[in-house]
Amino acid sequence: MHWDIVTKNLWYLLWGTKSTLQIAGGVLIMGTILGFFLGLLRLSNNPLIGYPTRGVMEVTRGTPLIMQMFFIFFGLPALGLELPKYPAAVLAMTLFAGGNAAEIVRGAIQSLPKGQTEAAKSLGMNYSQTMTFVILPQAVRRMIPPMMGLFTTLIKDTSLAAIIGVFELTRATQETIERTFASFELYLTAAFIYFVICYPLSLLTQQAEKSLHAA
Repeated sequence: MHWDIVTKNLWYLLWGTKSTLQIAGGVLIMGTILGFFLGLLRLSNNPLIGYPTRGVMEVTRGTPLIMQMFFIFFGLPALGLELPKYPAAVLAMTLFAGGNAAEIVRGAIQSLPKGQTEAAKSLGMNYSQTMTFVILPQAVRRMIPPMMGLFTTLIKDTSLAAIIGVFELTRATQETIERTFASFELYLTAAFIYFVICYPLSLLTQQAEKSLHAA
């Protein structure tokens, strides 16, 4: 065991960790916003809106994230649209997050009793008022646990960006291994860092689920 190698290169791994958190943070914000609007559009009774939105959701949810990343980074240049590796990774992850978040939003809204909507209409509320003051406040509570689970998954999935050369924790670990050959020690350290980041989120997800069931 050569743990001194880990100590000497820890700053580089932490630099990669910073990049991982930056990617994850950007994706979580943009993916949540995209998912929120896709989820609302998915509920539209207009087939010109509902069906295309469903198609986008099914494609992003039904294909592996790595394939989406490959398509955006390697495939789009064939169509004349070339993106640098960092924006390509963020775009792929945002679309993936948006599709999954949209399904969470749709499911949370449709899980509410229809009587909520009917009661709002009986009070003279229009669609926007019903969604803003009656449906969404209740649905958001139901969205929190699965959204937090999605966030945890996305943080771990940032490691896929290393495949197209994006610098983050996994890439930093690989580069350090190429210089030191201490693969066991470095991969174990990287796994520990991911665990330290994700485990608290897992606990918060469990706590949110318990609070929801207790309410």
